[in-house]
Amino acid sequence: MNESVTTFPKEAIARAAADFPTPFFLYNEARLRENCQTFRDTFQTYFSDFRPLYAVKANSNPDVLRIVQSEGFGFDASSRAEAWIVEKIGATGMYTGNYTPADELAFAAQRGFILNLDDASMVDFLDEIGVPETLSFRVNPGMGSGDRESNVLAGPDAKFGVPFEAASFVYAAARDKGVKRFGIHMMTGSNNLDVKFFSQSVEKLFEIIFVIKKETGVEIDFMNIGGGFGVPYHPDEPRLDLDAVVSGIRTVIDDACKKFDLKEPVLYAEPGRFIAADMGFLVGKVCVIKNGYKKFIGIDAAANDMPRPSIYGAYHHVSVIQCDDKPRVEEIVSVVGGICENNDQFAKDRLLTECRVGDLIVVHNSGGHAYAMGHNYNGRTRHAEYLLKIDGMIEKIRDAEKIEDLFCGTRID
Repeated sequence: MNESVTTFPKEAIARAAADFPTPFFLYNEARLRENCQTFRDTFQTYFSDFRPLYAVKANSNPDVLRIVQSEGFGFDASSRAEAWIVEKIGATGMYTGNYTPADELAFAAQRGFILNLDDASMVDFLDEIGVPETLSFRVNPGMGSGDRESNVLAGPDAKFGVPFEAASFVYAAARDKGVKRFGIHMMTGSNNLDVKFFSQSVEKLFEIIFVIKKETGVEIDFMNIGGGFGVPYHPDEPRLDLDAVVSGIRTVIDDACKKFDLKEPVLYAEPGRFIAADMGFLVGKVCVIKNGYKKFIGIDAAANDMPRPSIYGAYHHVSVIQCDDKPRVEEIVSVVGGICENNDQFAKDRLLTECRVGDLIVVHNSGGHAYAMGHNYNGRTRHAEYLLKIDGMIEKIRDAEKIEDLFCGTRID
């Protein structure tokens, strides 16, 4: 059993639930820093000038971003709001949107972001927003992989990136407009645990880099291999062997530079889930137990707080913290929220400790793509976020939404 999935700060969660109303998110600063250091140090062992960028979309809480920044990371932003909050904490990085209007690209460029264009048509936007000295393109290498269909981010069915057959055209067009330095980016899949996938993707990217140089004379100064570094969600899943991933990339780059007579580009990568997922927990309280056709454990959190299971049936490990010390049996139950959709189920037919009203339900791996994907369907408000600091103190880092917040900007009086 993978202890990185099943371990959680039980005492701190119980203490937070005694002091603050449920539901809430609790983020573990120690784990967040450990993940940052593991990722950064593993890459820098093989690439001394490696540049890590944290994918803001995973978790954009400013306190989380400041911790990640303090560990030496820049940021990958993919929307106006993400660029805005990165600027607010005094940072910058790379801007990788898709189907992005010119004014949004200008917004990011004005805040110091390297623009990473997703389509050939965006080259014409440079006439409107100004020609940057440095520019990158997201290239679709024609191959992709992910743990589910929505996480396959490259290949013929993916909406992302310049088809690799058109790569030379876009680089030549940007060069002719006056761009001086170039990068290349790919993001071919999300939540990959296959070590070989990453080196295979980089190998394909170097074939594209070689063709670009051969056909246009443009040299690539930096390459961003994206994210997709997977984490285990199920206790039976292994952790990604990051050292094997990076050593494999090192071998591919050495071989490719020699084979194609290329200078080595500066390496970037943009983890999000790998950094944030297992540092966070969604905590709800059992409020209703229904013995229907099956047994349902109803909690005060719902899919609006953490939508991954409702969107695509994602598995999240669940733990029970008892409200008493009486012996309990185990039973098969489904843990659900109160939204009017039957997919509002955090765990289906799961073997758990027998639950009683007042128990706490802890949903693991809720630090990344959880609050960030939250919504307000059914008029549900999203809930507070707390940070378990290294010294053991627990601080609120986001207020819970109020009903009034849902109707801001409307005429209710």
